Amino acid sequence: MNMRSATRLAWVVPALLLALPAPADEGAGCIPDGDGRLQMTISGHFAATVDWDNEGTTCAGGPRPGGDALRLMFNRPDESLLVVIGITGLKRGATGEGLPANLTVVREGRAEFFGTLGADACLVDVAENAVLAGSADVYRIRGAGRCLAPIEAVAREGEIRVSPFEFTGIAAWPLEDEAD
Repeated sequence: MNMRSATRLAWVVPALLLALPAPADEGAGCIPDGDGRLQMTISGHFAATVDWDNEGTTCAGGPRPGGDALRLMFNRPDESLLVVIGITGLKRGATGEGLPANLTVVREGRAEFFGTLGADACLVDVAENAVLAGSADVYRIRGAGRCLAPIEAVAREGEIRVSPFEFTGIAAWPLEDEAD
């Protein structure tokens, strides 16, 4: 990653995190019906087995400003790890295969950020994108993804590799956020 790209990503990551809707109450779990999860294995600069079920996992999401991508955030405060999946081209209620995606992994408390630059480093298959029971604008998003290249550290040396991953999270998708 060149310095210009690293500088750009260093500014984008905090803005990305601030743009996400606030997560639900920490004790409530990811999804009210108990289906939330994130599974992946991370190797390289650090190693982690992410096998998070609903309980203890915080998740949130929503469309990127402009509506051209959907962001899903997963966090386990007890593990000091935050994972953000950005899926490009996903529309409200739609599913699809091979959607371009980017992945950001943050080691909280260590100031270590890893991220793909652009949406061509990972691909995601979305199998479910449906309104969550009892809500008009919160969607359950379920899918699987794979990254085609290592994910580089931001503003430092190092990289991580992520195994194929699976996720089920939620995204607030108000009608006014839908892109034309």
